[in-house]
Amino acid sequence: MTDADHTENTPEADTTPDDVPHIPVHERLPVTFVDQVVLAVRAPDGLIYLAVKDLCTIVELVPAAQVRRIRAHENLNEGLVQADIDTGYGVKAQYFLQLDRCPLWFVTVNTRRTKAAVKGRLRHLRRYLITEIYAAFARTSGLPEQSSRQIEDLRDLDQIEPALHDLAERQARMEASQDKARQAWRDLDARVRALEVRSGQAISPAQRGYLYTLVQAWGAARAERDPQSTHNPYAACWAAVKARFRIARYEDLPAGQYAEAVAFVRTAYHQMTGMDLDIPEQSELDL
Repeated sequence: MTDADHTENTPEADTTPDDVPHIPVHERLPVTFVDQVVLAVRAPDGLIYLAVKDLCTIVELVPAAQVRRIRAHENLNEGLVQADIDTGYGVKAQYFLQLDRCPLWFVTVNTRRTKAAVKGRLRHLRRYLITEIYAAFARTSGLPEQSSRQIEDLRDLDQIEPALHDLAERQARMEASQDKARQAWRDLDARVRALEVRSGQAISPAQRGYLYTLVQAWGAARAERDPQSTHNPYAACWAAVKARFRIARYEDLPAGQYAEAVAFVRTAYHQMTGMDLDIPEQSELDL
């Protein structure tokens, strides 16, 4: 990976490769991930995807460069899709990576220029993932899970090939039954979400989505006005929101402070640009 892969303010590429699948969005929700806000979307088949642009904010990489790297990776490219997202200023196609493949992306991505605090968290995550990958491989092969040092006889490695053959057959059977499991999960999730909204303790999914849209617009304005800054503009905006309302995750914002948070972002945007942040609020995210 070259230095060109690292920057904070470079926008996502506008080009739309024909070979990247385009998915409809069944639902969407911004979530906190490694102290940053990442937009998550669900496709009609139940699979969840995370916005590549937001993932790159975590490790301070150029989204366009990461899209090219993901497309060139034989395993990651199968999880790369596009989806149309309403930014408040119109609908734009954005890149998303399947959640199931995000651990692989984090294991392989270059974090050389990532801030020390984030790099430390990712280092622990990577070590854990690598350990778990080996443990799963060893468990599948009937080998000791802790370390290869626990293998006393190299002939035990003869177990690997038949175990991998059996794994392929089991995987095929499991994939054939996933549709029923996904539908059952969607039914349960819908009931849980309805209870959460009725509780009124924190902002609703629709409010989270609208606040995310406002902060993204604020971050874009900040990036446009200071393109040479070494600080990530989106991360700085989210940090200001969380500091203002004394919350660790923006989704923990009390529902009673939602209007104040919206006003806070609008005011900050106006102070920076001299213009109003005219993005209409939806009563419900139709995503």
